[in-house]
Amino acid sequence: MANVEVHKIESDTDLQKAFAIRIKVFVDEQGVDKRLEYEFEEESTHFLALIAGKPVGTARWRETENGYKLERFAVLKEYRA
Repeated sequence: MANVEVHKIESDTDLQKAFAIRIKVFVDEQGVDKRLEYEFEEESTHFLALIAGKPVGTARWRETENGYKLERFAVLKEYRA
């Protein structure tokens, strides 16, 4: 099994990579309305998962009135077990 590296997204370039993964998984594969995919982005902390330097997954968390919410976990199909 390949080593997975996960890091907090600090740049717009990495955020765009995360968005591309989410579009592929949620919009293209699962048919989610693209407009729903971009809610709460500014208040969220985003993460990018890489294998051998290639972006393969993403997730985010955000604080809500009920506590922290873990959201938008997405992994490219070819990297799912």
